[in-house]
Amino acid sequence: MTRMPAIDSLLKVMILRDAEAMTVAAGVAPTLRRAGNPEPLALPPMNAAMVETFISEIATEPARHALATRGSAEVAYRTADGASFSIVIEPSKLLIRRSTTAPAAPAPKPVPVPPVRPERRPEGPESKDPSRITAAITEAIDRHASDVLASSGQPLRLRIDGDVTPLHSDPDPISDSDLLALLDEPRRAALAETGSVDLATTIASARIRINVFRHHTGLGAALRLIHAKPPSLRDLGLPDDLTTAAAYRSGLVLVCGQAGSGKSTTLVALVDHVNRTRAAHVITLEDPIEYEHAPRRSLVHQREIGLHAASFADGLRAALRESPDVIVVGELRDKETIAIALTAAETGHLVLATMHAPNAAGAVDRVIDVFPDAQQRQIRTQLAGSLRVILTQHLLPRTSGGRAPAIERVVVTPAIATLIRKGELQMFGAHVQSGRDAGMIPLEKSLAELVKSRAVDAATARAVAQDLELFETSLRAR
Repeated sequence: MTRMPAIDSLLKVMILRDAEAMTVAAGVAPTLRRAGNPEPLALPPMNAAMVETFISEIATEPARHALATRGSAEVAYRTADGASFSIVIEPSKLLIRRSTTAPAAPAPKPVPVPPVRPERRPEGPESKDPSRITAAITEAIDRHASDVLASSGQPLRLRIDGDVTPLHSDPDPISDSDLLALLDEPRRAALAETGSVDLATTIASARIRINVFRHHTGLGAALRLIHAKPPSLRDLGLPDDLTTAAAYRSGLVLVCGQAGSGKSTTLVALVDHVNRTRAAHVITLEDPIEYEHAPRRSLVHQREIGLHAASFADGLRAALRESPDVIVVGELRDKETIAIALTAAETGHLVLATMHAPNAAGAVDRVIDVFPDAQQRQIRTQLAGSLRVILTQHLLPRTSGGRAPAIERVVVTPAIATLIRKGELQMFGAHVQSGRDAGMIPLEKSLAELVKSRAVDAATARAVAQDLELFETSLRAR
């Protein structure tokens, strides 16, 4: 009688608990992810020999080669009972996801995840010319668009200077099969399981970040164009001296703003500055990887959530054991991630992160409010001691086309730290206005400079200003 692989017993637990993912690593108990939340199993910590046994059962020779050369490999695995899984193998660690589609053969088989190009799209009754997405990306580049937007049954559209406009070259509706062609099998399984999936790839020689999602009439997609190399702050129209935010040896730097405000791109520029100017070890946690940072003065390791780490919190926890100088977190979203980021910032690491917040006071409020009341006093103290700078930015339409950034910069001086500790965030504005010597920049002053340089009209800037009196005063100042 054939012996059942040892890993099948563990995967049965995952099925019985209706978990969408599981992390198995040497030295810790296996952890399930159910409804997006981590849930440790009541099992003893896995020893390294057991994890190696699991790896030996699922890894084929190509997967072992990928593990040795790239540090990770992804395989499709089907249990003796026919349940299908996608498993990322790392040294002494497995990241396991449920699959809704079975692999083509029952034997374990590696599923490579190369850049997916439209030319790989399967033909079918709904399929159209495979060059359509490529042509749309080419037109987007020519028209300086930031995004290509797709919805099944509708023509493709571009986002140019913040506005959505029709594609000139292709008025025909896009189909679900056209959009599914952007995804490999593991990501199609993830789309079926969660309703949306992210990836970054190359189309028409351009780096593209893609989100494919389900909606009430079919599939939709947003394709964000990414420049070939990381931009500098000057390329983004931001002050050169914002690089001081990346010069700290420890602490937390937050880049804030609404969705689409360019905060992730600003974070990329700060990482590029570190890479060019410091001999440091940088670990980035991204969802997904967009710009690729070739090592220069720094050694940069980029890790993608869902592929190289199960979550931002898992990636952060692992990063603390990987001798980093700088840790970059694509987004602070939840209590666990924020708590680990604060610990990293307190223990001698520089943590650069983005957060959805309208201003500095809103960012501090959001950090504190994710914790229960009993912990908030401690978190205020931690934040006051570790926070270094909060950058908040807005993108406004230029009078000449394109978009211009307006920023607020709050440097955490002893006075600002005291306000955070006491919870007197309503006093932030007064300290920012009077803190020019400390490097503070009020949003209203930044807006006024854009108007005075005729980059942005006054009505547009006035709509963004949070203190109209300060904006008008700054506008009159020479």
